[in-house]
Amino acid sequence: MPATVHLVRRGRILAIKWGMNPNSSSLGVDVTFLLVGASALAMVTPIVGALLRWRRPLPVEPTVASDAPKLSES
Repeated sequence: MPATVHLVRRGRILAIKWGMNPNSSSLGVDVTFLLVGASALAMVTPIVGALLRWRRPLPVEPTVASDAPKLSES
């Protein structure tokens, strides 16, 4: 007797929608966007700080030898 193979057709995902599902909590989507936003902010902040320091060097005033404090001689 020959064995017959029956293939079961599986469903496929037609679309993924971001947003609120009225049948479940939307907290998962909110937390996902908060984590992505916090990660992006954490990556961008040091870059912006480095660019601001690079564009505007700190002013350094020249010192004059006569204005330098004198060490006490023992």
